[in-house]
Amino acid sequence: MIELGDLVAQYHPSENIILKKGIVISSNSSRYEVQWISYNKKWWMEDSCEDISYLNRRYLLTKMSYHRNNIQANIVILNKVGKNGLG
Repeated sequence: MIELGDLVAQYHPSENIILKKGIVISSNSSRYEVQWISYNKKWWMEDSCEDISYLNRRYLLTKMSYHRNNIQANIVILNKVGKNGLG
């Protein structure tokens, strides 16, 4: 189960690539909230122009809330910090 402090990633639904990485900043029995900290710059066309770079930082690196039953979110745990007493 995803818990406070865990490092998570959001995978592309059909390709085996990570789109974003983040840290769980809030968690309860029905949902968790992720602060996204990095994103796949190649996938999100970072090199195409400066405006896209700005928009990526503004809208991809936000806080997002996910319902635990939403399996289509494609969120996986990269590092289980919550069980180590840090979360």
